[in-house]
Amino acid sequence: MSMDQLARQDYERALSRGFWRRIISFLTGEDNELLPFYEVRERLPIRGQHYIGLRQVEIEKIVGSLGRYYDFDRAFLPLQRRTRERWVSIDMAHYAQAPLPPVDLYKIGDIYFVKDGNHRVSVARERGQEYVDAYVTEIEISVRLTPETRLDDLALKKAYADFLEQTQLSKLRAGAEIELSQEGFYAEMLRHIAAHRWYLGEQRGQEVPYEDAVASWYDQVYLPLAETVRENELVKAFPGSSQADLCLWLMEYRDYLSQAYQEEEDGIDGSAQAARQLMMDYPLPAVKKLAAVVQGTGWLGTILLAQEKANFLEQTRLVEVCPQACIEVTVPGQYRRLREHIDAHRWYLGEQRGQEVSYEDALVSWYQNVYSPLVETIRQQEILKEFPGRTETDLYLWITTHRWYLRQAYGDEVPLEQAAEQFADDYSERPMKKVVKAIKKATRKE
Repeated sequence: MSMDQLARQDYERALSRGFWRRIISFLTGEDNELLPFYEVRERLPIRGQHYIGLRQVEIEKIVGSLGRYYDFDRAFLPLQRRTRERWVSIDMAHYAQAPLPPVDLYKIGDIYFVKDGNHRVSVARERGQEYVDAYVTEIEISVRLTPETRLDDLALKKAYADFLEQTQLSKLRAGAEIELSQEGFYAEMLRHIAAHRWYLGEQRGQEVPYEDAVASWYDQVYLPLAETVRENELVKAFPGSSQADLCLWLMEYRDYLSQAYQEEEDGIDGSAQAARQLMMDYPLPAVKKLAAVVQGTGWLGTILLAQEKANFLEQTRLVEVCPQACIEVTVPGQYRRLREHIDAHRWYLGEQRGQEVSYEDALVSWYQNVYSPLVETIRQQEILKEFPGRTETDLYLWITTHRWYLRQAYGDEVPLEQAAEQFADDYSERPMKKVVKAIKKATRKE
């Protein structure tokens, strides 16, 4: 058989394989098309480009073309007959062991696009070549493209590029990767960074530069979550989700997790309720595993507290209204209860005055007439000595919450000592009886 006949036979075999790959792609819904160079370049922000010279390039990483993306499929198998002679002539050159010039490629991320040499790439791949000589021009972008990248992925890649551009995360933390599975998730991630920046500003007493906040958020919030996700191989349990997805999920569900923490602190198994809610939203068995992991993670409570405090101070503007206020809790979920106390006090004042009371007036009244007097008693009686690691706000909430339950039960104001007695009955076998002892001691001295 002549070289021409061999080459034509090779072409027909390649064309047939391309036909069947297209049928399989249609039936399975999998993308089998080459990436169009100009569409990729238009959709993604370009930082610049430069010529990097003659290189040996892995053929499997060549997945796009400038102008021939309709003539070949993703594996560079021919899809039409009009350029058959060109394909056959190149294949004959291989049989004759004649030298062929290098192809011209553009490199974007980890993938390559053919500028000139589509048929040479097609023949080389069909003949089982792993590498091809190429003159390469690299186009710089902020995100990573891989041979698995499809056209439908570009909108998500652009959202990621915009996120990196706004946060400058790649410059602040080399090697940082936060790839989410949905475009809208990046807006949620930016919201968390903004909240962290506000929290840092309150903590430091001055405005924090955005880049400083991004770096702090990445180091103190994102990385610890990502490490837990990696250590427990949680991505395997959530097909279709990325590591960043699960980190964002943990941030978004801090309210449920806070509730679980709080109920456990009160002697109730809160993890079950939180897990039920999570299962309703994410009906996957792996949610149970994730819930178990975060419940046993000590540092998560610190992260939750920092975010909750930032939200509490932002929503109430307590520091602006009462500059002398110093409110700190040690258990996630308690800041929500403080807001409930303020809201209830506002309603009470409105009923008492017969008119609506502004939130700021109610906040000042609550702080001066409800919170501060009880805290002053806690200070005078040095009750905190009985509770290392706890705060005045913790005790305020424990005492007022229990008195509120009793008032609901008996329909009257309950003296502090009676609240302590009832508390002792309810928590006689728990460490909280230290609270009772301290409260009873305080009331007897009054």
